[in-house]
Amino acid sequence: MKGVKYSVFFCAIMCGFLSCMTSKKVNYLQSGKHIPEYVDTIAFTDYKLQKGDYLYIRVYTLDEKSQRLFNGGSNNANIQQSSDNANARLHLYLIGEDGCINYPYVGKIQMLGLESREAKNVMEDKLSNMLHNFSVDVKLMNRTFSVIGEAGSGRYQIPKEKLNIFQALAMSGDMSTYSDRKKIQLIRQTEQGTVVKTFDLRSKSIINSEYYYIQPNDVIYVPFDGARYFGVTHFTGILSLVISTLSFGLMIYGIVKPK
Repeated sequence: MKGVKYSVFFCAIMCGFLSCMTSKKVNYLQSGKHIPEYVDTIAFTDYKLQKGDYLYIRVYTLDEKSQRLFNGGSNNANIQQSSDNANARLHLYLIGEDGCINYPYVGKIQMLGLESREAKNVMEDKLSNMLHNFSVDVKLMNRTFSVIGEAGSGRYQIPKEKLNIFQALAMSGDMSTYSDRKKIQLIRQTEQGTVVKTFDLRSKSIINSEYYYIQPNDVIYVPFDGARYFGVTHFTGILSLVISTLSFGLMIYGIVKPK
């Protein structure tokens, strides 16, 4: 009887400690043993336009007739606030599979691989023989990222030029206690195709690494940790698990023990 008690108690203790969520598993900006180090490889770089991107292009000039002509004869100044619908996209320019937009009175203009500032310069160059004393505003409209998994589920607008991984997750409500911070995955579209980057968000060296800044169209996947199944996050949880397991074991032993 005593041996059975000790065996059940030992198993319960082991299950508790194996499933417990410790600070090492959930704290950010850690360094030291068992925490990977990432090389400070890159600084922030502007996003380069890709196929499927939508551009907002507006021409400003003192000639009202020309302004109406190139801006579609409509006041599209507020489209920037409501671009995520079919009607708004009628006033935007899609970068097609050939890497070009089709701009009225000009024709196809190559945009693939350009930064927004470079796209602005290209547009001004193309219109310089048609207009005088003018300027062009070019903005990427699908500046969004998505989050799935243990940090919620949703798509969010990138509110500023530089947005890092911590700010992005804060916008989604941060990760749950049961998130596996060691295996965060970043799904990113590049000119070479879709790439998946896996990294440990607990590492302090994540700052300024290739995983730090979020780009438009990124998807952040946060997997769950196996400890979720036990639901043990602190000492009282372990104690409760031990007592419940021990009581259950003794009950079973009382039923099956020989008379």
